[in-house]
Amino acid sequence: MKFDFSVPKESRLYNSFRPLAKALVSLKFKVTSFGEENIPKEGAFILAANHIGALDPVMIISRCPRTLHFMAKDELFKNRIFASFLKNMNVFPVKRQTSDKKSLDFAKKIISSGWVLGIFPEGSRSKDAIPKKAKNGVSYLAAKTKADVLPVSIYKTPKDKSLRPKITIRFGKLIKNSELDLSENYSQQKIREASEKIMEKINSLWLLGHENK
Repeated sequence: MKFDFSVPKESRLYNSFRPLAKALVSLKFKVTSFGEENIPKEGAFILAANHIGALDPVMIISRCPRTLHFMAKDELFKNRIFASFLKNMNVFPVKRQTSDKKSLDFAKKIISSGWVLGIFPEGSRSKDAIPKKAKNGVSYLAAKTKADVLPVSIYKTPKDKSLRPKITIRFGKLIKNSELDLSENYSQQKIREASEKIMEKINSLWLLGHENK
């Protein structure tokens, strides 16, 4: 399916799906969330979370009152019907391991249009559910758009084999763009440092779950 990288619009399906997402997540997991008061009520920003499973976007949607647009691997868009569903759920494709200009430009459009961009800085799921090193996409987009970044952690209780595993979602305090030290003449070193700083914030939230398991 050819994706239409036009200016993102309000999705009726997304708005209808949010309460269903909460119900579905509650059926599959015992979810506790903290820090919803840290989510800006208006204005664009980047929501950056660690990635432990395919349902991470659904879990975040179920707890975040803002409309989110998520970046996802383009392999998910090969099935036409599923691709249509994803598109109407504000999900857009990105070709991993490449510099996907179309997707990056679309991500910038999302932010410049006042929406919230959801991204998983690690680039792929962590097999052991422990946060890994961030790739540079999140800090590149922060540099290009001057957007603030909201760190979010998803913690799953290790070795929980119950029918409804325990999940803890934590929304951290907003990282102001100025804190990332990304000037217009940013270097690759600054981009890497900003990515590391964002991931450190996510990891510190994740560790709260680990300490309280």
